[in-house]
Amino acid sequence: MKATISVALVQLFFILPITAALGLAADIEGSRDHPQFKRYEGSEIVKYEHRKYDSLIIPLGKATNSQTLKDSREIEGAITRLTYKIPMGRSPLEVIRNYEKELQANGFKVLFSGQKDALGSYFAEAAGYKEIKWPPNVPGLTLNSDKQIYMAAEKTEPGGSAMVTLYGVENRFWAGNLKNVEKGQTLLHVDIIESKIMEEKMVTVAAEEMAEQISASGSIALYGIYFDTDKSTIKPESTDTLEQIAKLLQDKTDLNLLVVGHTDNVGSFGYNLKLAQDRAGAVVRELGQKYGVQPDRLKPVGVSYACPVSSNRSENGRSKNRRVELVEHTP
Repeated sequence: MKATISVALVQLFFILPITAALGLAADIEGSRDHPQFKRYEGSEIVKYEHRKYDSLIIPLGKATNSQTLKDSREIEGAITRLTYKIPMGRSPLEVIRNYEKELQANGFKVLFSGQKDALGSYFAEAAGYKEIKWPPNVPGLTLNSDKQIYMAAEKTEPGGSAMVTLYGVENRFWAGNLKNVEKGQTLLHVDIIESKIMEEKMVTVAAEEMAEQISASGSIALYGIYFDTDKSTIKPESTDTLEQIAKLLQDKTDLNLLVVGHTDNVGSFGYNLKLAQDRAGAVVRELGQKYGVQPDRLKPVGVSYACPVSSNRSENGRSKNRRVELVEHTP
């Protein structure tokens, strides 16, 4: 469980020194590079879009048909979408490898990558690139699955995260309406999604309310216990909630509890199972050592992401799944 979060615009945590990247006169009107993400040398912006807040499906697996990916994730936040025309003679592979090197040097982790058949013949369509069109109605990024390459990379820090996806394809046909894209010329599409983790100032659940809900339904979910990212260290701002749990147990002397740790699905099930168990154990130790609760009244349990209360496909849903639950327990 991490702190309850919402998503908003945040500055990316990296700068790619791929080029000096002064604005080029050949760029389409109103377009610009992302402030922290510079272009491949000599390339031109041929499509541009920026949304202050939206969601985007991120491909994380091969396309099985024109509408289905083996794996994907929905990301929310500030979205910048750029399509570049790369100088002639530069292959999609060369361009992507250039970006990959810089991303990894700046702390990004590659989540998925592939090229040609490893992506599937219908990858561009399933990934949504068919919707990026040039007049009169040409989906230029879907024209050549034989020369396609894709990569998704992510960097997460305590204050937020950034996701970058890159799709490179070589134009198979001459098409003047693709802003003078020549046959054999590489197009590179870049999506940058920025999100920020923000602790919500939630009202602490009082001991009396905990007692009422446990009596009525047998359990209560708490979002006021905070941990360091990917750790079981309890943060100081958890004090109010821990005090109320201790008061609950002091008032209800016959009540025993399972302290259940829940996570989202980022990472493997086994990794999250251990993290959830460690966090539940940390809560039990904290209540025993600092608040004098008898250890035999509490049992820590970790369940990984086995019991979600919301979809893990969005950050908002994952934030609801990261929680500690108190469950009435009869030893």
